[in-house]
Amino acid sequence: MKIFESHKKRTNINITALVDILFLLIIFFAVSTQFTNQRSIGVDLPRSTTGTTVSILRKLMIVMKDEDVVLINGIPVDWPRVMETIKEGDFDKTQKVILNIDKKIAHGKVIQLLDILKLQQFTKVVFGTYASS
Repeated sequence: MKIFESHKKRTNINITALVDILFLLIIFFAVSTQFTNQRSIGVDLPRSTTGTTVSILRKLMIVMKDEDVVLINGIPVDWPRVMETIKEGDFDKTQKVILNIDKKIAHGKVIQLLDILKLQQFTKVVFGTYASS
């Protein structure tokens, strides 16, 4: 004879709605995420044993792969328009200007670029190099 009858009621937790919401969130984040492709320019920088790392915070970065086209913050500019583009740009002159210049570029072009920067009152200029190992 059973004195105490135990009626255990089994409770099931239905997680179907939770799984649906999780899938919707995953789809939302996958669709709303922006993927950026960064293009790179193959610049053959010179090596340096005394080079230091420069902070990423910068306003002006100039890349010279050849003597005709200069990239100013990633935008190609013909050499005759370099001074005009730098003059018209809203750049912070207290930040460092980073020059990534291919080692095959003539010394005269580099001096002309430095003159342009000096005429526009840029005082901090650094040259990009590869670390020598």
